[in-house]
Amino acid sequence: MIYCLSCGMPVEKGEYCQYCADDQGKLHPRGMVQQGIAQWLEGITPDVKADYMKRAEYYMMAMPAWNR
Repeated sequence: MIYCLSCGMPVEKGEYCQYCADDQGKLHPRGMVQQGIAQWLEGITPDVKADYMKRAEYYMMAMPAWNR
C-alpha cells in the first residue's frame, strides 16, 4: 500500500490523494490542504477544544510533501 505524501491517506497510485491534489495530480496550496486536515482532525476529535489549524500545521510537518 502507498500513502499520500501530503496527508498520509492510502492511495492506489500517484503521490497525493484526491483531497490534496487536483485531477492532474498537482498538489493543492498549503493553506487549502491545512484547512482540510484541520477539518478531518476536528471530525475525529470533536470533544477536544483545540486550535485545529495549529494541530494540522504540526501534522503537516511530519509529511514528506511539506517538510522539504
